[in-house]
Amino acid sequence: MTILRIFSAITLLGVLITAHFALSKQSEWNGTVSLPEIVTFSNTTLPDTDIPIDLPRTGLNGLDNYFRFMTSFFWATLDSRNVRAHWQGNHLLGTLTSIWMLMLLEAHRKDRSGIFTFATYFLEIVGELVGIGSATPLWCIIHLLVTLAPTRANATKVLSTSGRDLKALGWALLFGHVAPTILMLRLEPDGEGIASQQIWTIARLFHPVFVYFFYKIFAISSGKDRSPAQPAVSRSIYTFSILASAFFHITSMAFLLAFHMFPGWLKQVVVIELDPKTVLVPAPFWSPEVVSKVPFATGVAIFLQWDYLCSSTAIVMWATSLYIESTSLSFGDSSTLATLGQAILVAVLAGPGAAAAFLMQERDVTLLEASSTTMSEKKVL
Repeated sequence: MTILRIFSAITLLGVLITAHFALSKQSEWNGTVSLPEIVTFSNTTLPDTDIPIDLPRTGLNGLDNYFRFMTSFFWATLDSRNVRAHWQGNHLLGTLTSIWMLMLLEAHRKDRSGIFTFATYFLEIVGELVGIGSATPLWCIIHLLVTLAPTRANATKVLSTSGRDLKALGWALLFGHVAPTILMLRLEPDGEGIASQQIWTIARLFHPVFVYFFYKIFAISSGKDRSPAQPAVSRSIYTFSILASAFFHITSMAFLLAFHMFPGWLKQVVVIELDPKTVLVPAPFWSPEVVSKVPFATGVAIFLQWDYLCSSTAIVMWATSLYIESTSLSFGDSSTLATLGQAILVAVLAGPGAAAAFLMQERDVTLLEASSTTMSEKKVL
């Protein structure tokens, strides 16, 4: 394990601790939610509506109450009347999807243990249930501590992927992650049965289970992969990760800047709610004012704001660490500073998830070049 990995893991631990206070404790202090309140949640209608919360019952009161709370929580982001929470939810969604693609790709490298793969899926579910701002830095720490650090001798092993697995992952993401997300976004909250937005809101929390199920289906149906694992740059996964981040980042920024570009286009109440100082500068959890009670929708917006910040910071730090690590194997000028500068530009234009995907792609390219050079030298000898 390199010193860089240890230093990065320690720094990510700081992000994880920050997430604990910014998400869990701040939500408790400002009156949005606390664990005892979740398991005793008794609201029977969606916030600010007369639409009843109608979910199948599990028979476990605490679990049923939790699902009712999560339905209310996500409704606050889906209800466009809650301008700030709606914007924060949109902003976070692309980053969540982008990060999940990177996690999946790393979990399905050829040299990964079954335990690490299981931990990846498990932590994504944890992230959905308690916040990806906490789960993402934890996953990044685990990855840095347990995965093989690349050398010129093992770069091939570190990058090895199965073409069958990559194809299966692509289809699994489409059916297991994208489809449930679209259903949650587009269905009506008072829909019935399979057409209920409420049901898909809860079902989508477990999208990692769906992804793994479809991954196994497509992998098995493709037959046994008899081709030897080869080092490769998984450009298709990285491209979709960048596009997922970019779409939601650009649409969010467009609304944020719209009232400057087109005065009068947005209602004044929307302009006030989308003040950049409010939606971009996180609410300080260390301030004495945090104990002031806030409306539920505002509390949800603050939670998502920090969820986005902590998860984005973690994934970019992780990707930067792995990219810098790979440059130590490069023969010649690797233009590290230029690449990091490009990553900053990508983050501004397409979001931090896209920047992380860009850095991981550059990392793979660097390792592939190192691997190819080493193999060529061996042939010469």
